[in-house]
Amino acid sequence: MIETSFKKIFQEKDYIIMGGNNKEALQRENTIRFIEAAEELIDEHGIDNVSVRKIAEKAGFHNSTIYLYFKDVNELILLASMKHFNEYSKALARLSSKNWDSTENFYFVWRFFVESMLKNPKIYYNFFFGKHGQDFGSLFKRYYELFPEEADKLSPDLMDMYYGKNIQERCMKLLLTIKDKDNQITSKNINMINTIIVASVKYILEQKCMEPELDSDILTRDLMNIIEYTISK
Repeated sequence: MIETSFKKIFQEKDYIIMGGNNKEALQRENTIRFIEAAEELIDEHGIDNVSVRKIAEKAGFHNSTIYLYFKDVNELILLASMKHFNEYSKALARLSSKNWDSTENFYFVWRFFVESMLKNPKIYYNFFFGKHGQDFGSLFKRYYELFPEEADKLSPDLMDMYYGKNIQERCMKLLLTIKDKDNQITSKNINMINTIIVASVKYILEQKCMEPELDSDILTRDLMNIIEYTISK
C-alpha cells in the first residue's frame, strides 16, 4: 500500500514536469478535480469538517499531491467556496444594468452582501478574515480562469471593487462611489469610516458563526443601521 502510494506521487510529479500543453492541461484538470471534490465535501459536511485527506481521497490523489497545485489546504478550501459567492456576483451583474444613483447602488450592494454572507457565515468569514483573506482578489481571478462560465459581466466600477484584494479595499472602493454625496464622508474621515464598517462586518459574522440560530434578518438590519449611521450626516 505504501509503495503504491509513493509510485502514484512520483507518477503525478513526472507527468506534471512534462513540457508543453500536456503539462498545462493536466495542471488545469487536476486543479479543477481538487476544487470540485472540496466543493462537494463542504456542501455535504460543512467547512469545519473538510481535511486534506478527505479532499485527496475524493479527488483520487495522494494527500501530498494537493501541495503541487495549492499553497495549502486553506487556499483550496477558499477556491472551493467561491461558488457560494456567485449569488452576490450575479446581483452585482444585475445591479450594473440598473439606472440607480450611486447612493442607491451603495445600499443595494451592501444589503445583498450582508444577506448573502449570513447564509454561509463560516465560508464568508474564511473569505474575508481567514488565512488568505488579504489576497482573495488574485484567488477570484484564478477561480474564474478555471471556471470562466461562472463569471458575470460587471460594469467597470463594480469590476474594480469586485476584484479588490481584501475586504478593506473592496469596502473603500464602494465608499468612494458615494464620497461627497450628501453624507459625512470626507477625505479626512473615510479611512476611519471604512475601518468601522469592516470591523462591524467581522463582528456580525463572528456572532453568526458562534450562534447559527441568531436571526439573520435582525443581524442584517443591525449591520445596515450601523453602516447608515456611520456615513449619514
